[in-house]
Amino acid sequence: MRTPDFDAIRKERAEGRFTGRSYAQGVHPNQRFYKYVWWVFWNGSRADGSEFLGDEYRLSTAAALSLVADLKAKGEPYWLYNSRLPRRDPANPFDVNHPHWQGAEWAPAYDEDSDPVAPEPLAGHK
Repeated sequence: MRTPDFDAIRKERAEGRFTGRSYAQGVHPNQRFYKYVWWVFWNGSRADGSEFLGDEYRLSTAAALSLVADLKAKGEPYWLYNSRLPRRDPANPFDVNHPHWQGAEWAPAYDEDSDPVAPEPLAGHK
């Protein structure tokens, strides 16, 4: 995974290359199993490097898709990142007491998640 870097993304912009690079992992089709948090790095981001990939700059799925659509419309290069959090949802198959999940950050159950529902191509995800 490439670390967010203002110099590199500004170079892409100066060269007039529109690039939407994805460093995101695939999204599970069942939105009740996982919640995804996103980072969209672009020329207007407030930080770069590993600092950018911290909690302060995380976006919901809907917010990330909206920002990406705006950047595409403007021809601005961006780099997309995500992280997957298991949900505490009765519909998921995870045993929260299993050692695999020890220390995991858990997302709220889908029905308790206050984030807006995302549009296509990730419709139904929060």
